[in-house]
Amino acid sequence: MINAALTLMLYVNDVKAAVAFWTALGFSSEVIDENSAQIKSDDTSQVTFMLYDKAFIRQVSPEVVDNVPSILFQTSDLDGLYDKVLATGNAAGEIVDAPGMGRVFNFSDPDGAYYAVVEVNAENKAK
Repeated sequence: MINAALTLMLYVNDVKAAVAFWTALGFSSEVIDENSAQIKSDDTSQVTFMLYDKAFIRQVSPEVVDNVPSILFQTSDLDGLYDKVLATGNAAGEIVDAPGMGRVFNFSDPDGAYYAVVEVNAENKAK
């Protein structure tokens, strides 16, 4: 049986730079070694992201090194998160109203992977 907790693996060119980026957005982090780190949106989250150095993954699992997930985050503070993303200097799309979803934007990390964010509050639950 699969637990409710979930770990997503992200392959990055520079673990330290990736940790710096995600912690600037408010994630907590734990560096495991020079090839990996763990990040979480907050201490109570059941979703963990493992950041792995691409050079290491090429050695142990070359068939997956170029896989890029499509991730949609949810937040109740879309404007605050948007400002944090802009402060990192990474690319961010404009906040738009998406039919059936509400306010959303997308952004890239230091490796150029894109993520989407949707605003969730009492009036607008993500579907």
